[in-house]
Amino acid sequence: MRHIWRKGLALALILCVSVSGVGCSGNKKDQKDKPAATEDATSEKATPVPKVEAGGKGKDKSDVPLVVACNKLDKKFNPFTAETDDDRTAVDMTQLRLLTFDREGAVVKHAIKGEKRRFNGETFSYEGPANLKVKRDREKDTTSYIIKLRKDLTFSDETPVTIDDVIFSMYAFADSSYQGEETFGSLPILGLQKYRKSASALDISGIEKMTDYKVKVTVRGYDRDAYQALNIPICSLNFYGDRHIFNVLAGSFGFKKGDLSGLTKKKNAPFGAGAYRFIKYEKGIVYYEANEKYYRGCPQTAFIQLKEIGNMSDVRKLEALENGDFDVVTMQATNQAMDLITDANSSGKLTGRIYGGKLLDGDYYHYIGMNADQVCVDNKPDSTRSKNMRKAFSILFSCNRSNMIELSQKGAAQIDYPASQISWSVPQPEDEEYKQAYSEDVDGNGIYNSNMSVEEREAAACKAALGYLRKAGFKTKSGKITAFPENTGKKYTIYIPDDTQEQGMLTIARNAQKLFKQIGIKLVLKEHCSLARLTKHLKQGKAQIWCGKEETSVSGDMYRMYHSRQKKNKTAGSRNYLHIKDSDLDEYIEEGMDTVPLKKSIDLYAQSYNKILDWAVVVPVYQERNLTVFSTARVNLETVDQNITPYYDWTQDIQIVEMK
Repeated sequence: MRHIWRKGLALALILCVSVSGVGCSGNKKDQKDKPAATEDATSEKATPVPKVEAGGKGKDKSDVPLVVACNKLDKKFNPFTAETDDDRTAVDMTQLRLLTFDREGAVVKHAIKGEKRRFNGETFSYEGPANLKVKRDREKDTTSYIIKLRKDLTFSDETPVTIDDVIFSMYAFADSSYQGEETFGSLPILGLQKYRKSASALDISGIEKMTDYKVKVTVRGYDRDAYQALNIPICSLNFYGDRHIFNVLAGSFGFKKGDLSGLTKKKNAPFGAGAYRFIKYEKGIVYYEANEKYYRGCPQTAFIQLKEIGNMSDVRKLEALENGDFDVVTMQATNQAMDLITDANSSGKLTGRIYGGKLLDGDYYHYIGMNADQVCVDNKPDSTRSKNMRKAFSILFSCNRSNMIELSQKGAAQIDYPASQISWSVPQPEDEEYKQAYSEDVDGNGIYNSNMSVEEREAAACKAALGYLRKAGFKTKSGKITAFPENTGKKYTIYIPDDTQEQGMLTIARNAQKLFKQIGIKLVLKEHCSLARLTKHLKQGKAQIWCGKEETSVSGDMYRMYHSRQKKNKTAGSRNYLHIKDSDLDEYIEEGMDTVPLKKSIDLYAQSYNKILDWAVVVPVYQERNLTVFSTARVNLETVDQNITPYYDWTQDIQIVEMK
């Protein structure tokens, strides 16, 4: 999730430079001794930072900085101008975002008091800056999001955070001149287009101030992804805007409508209510100090530095981490990186004497797709016989997924549903309804047991596949097909594009080709197929089977991938290449898109996944993952969250992270 410390974030430790006298105790030096955040902090001639010995200890605090590594900074350190991931990281270190999300990416609606939720067999508590109440008016087809701020929030200069700061931020991110990465302005807010296009429109009717700590945002329709768009940083009206021209009743919001230059000109020092306070930028390093007024408590590590490291190779990153150039670094979980870490730790594990590695889901999941119109019996893609044939094929593709993935992509994680494995929308292994994809025979019995070898699993898969094929109208004898149903192909082609075949999919396809041949079906592999060529075949409906990958998202992309009657205004980017035509599935998807309660949404998604897997047009294969690697010599890993996800990474609890 972009708003919860970017997936591409890398972290690092720098040498013995920090600011003394800063901490959470009362024993602080006078504020004038600290380098203040200047309006233009990107100058190489910025106020120098006093040097101290790295091993020094302040009262209750360590003077050793935790340094955060990034690739390249464009030095746009302003929430209204930051565009690159690294610049947004530099800004986000100082910011407090409006909403709170759990480890599965679901919004926490009662964050002020806090909520407890289960994840990975454990119970976790979540608290945040605001509550969220959602009211759906189906008659008017509108949704209102009522946001209530907690009353003890302050910016790092001790000025209170109020709803005026939130409204100022909303208007700035919705302004026609805003060109950054926040998506608040893309919401169908009532009155937004009129406000942008009409000089006489003074305000956005869908943004209503209710009290000094409450605002209501009303949009057309309902879209669960609106939660991410609403999760904006709460920017200070006093620091970035002009308090003198902020008057909600008069239609004035702290800046000139259509011109954000006043919010960005000479204001290149990020300022906010986050866990850390910006000090300065100098020679590729951004310096921060703990914000003792942070609402979740003053951070245990007094100083953090964000350090530019350029496009280092994984080998070089790990070497630099071990040598003390930085404390934490994020990279792709490649085989090379995994091997280097486990070998150096001398334990065969990701966490050991040198490195502490943590895996979290990456940007894509991989799958094998089948066009129901092209892979069917008697030209009837929705028939039970056709579904049974595709289930047979799916069993052969999936039987040794875990072995193939481990051999070719060690950091990847096998998935059993076509979505991010840790999303709230997907059943979890501890859930009663969770099932391993295509692991039951035609009678509902388990195909495999934990003691089977690779060869035994393959034999069991072939036997189960033949059982489904017989139900599909095939004749078999002695483990081979002897006769095919009428109008049913004897040869099928699988496309393996260049961007997937080196990541385990080619291995799986080749293994399946052997099993298909064993039972009497020819599977042709189209290797080194360009993605453009495959996409053309998919759009034309000509591709029978293919290896694909999709971006992970918290609520999936059900409509564009599986809905059979897509409306004209929603067909942009349609990817129903699977050619599912199922009225029940359409109904589940439509209802899920219009359902506010999370529990009901989870039930609808579960029914949708069951339908998709019953059609057997998708074989979930694996989830890409990234690695966040800590120095176990310098970071106290006991203070780092052990259950990080893309929606809740370790920086969400950065205030409790300690250095050794």
